Amino acid sequence: MNEVKLKNLLGLAQRARLLVSGNFAVEEALKSGQVHAIILTIDASPATVEKFEKISAEKSFPLYRVLTKETLGQCLGKDFRTVAAVLDAGFVKSIEKLSVG
Repeated sequence: MNEVKLKNLLGLAQRARLLVSGNFAVEEALKSGQVHAIILTIDASPATVEKFEKISAEKSFPLYRVLTKETLGQCLGKDFRTVAAVLDAGFVKSIEKLSVG
């Protein structure tokens, strides 16, 4: 996956308010049924990975293990972030294209 393009895409989704980040915000988006995909960092704790992999499987949407906590936070203009949720199907399609291409 092209990391530079992914970071730019996630930053764009953040500015368009089509991405939320952080455990609490992602859990709220999950409760409201807005999530189309989850971004989980490669350095997330095993418990966090297990939690979000289970949710992703139950809800049938993709989970992407990419970037580090520091890098994800930087591209979103935040401190460290472990998890983010994409709230738009169009952005998910763009992420899929990056992972294939």
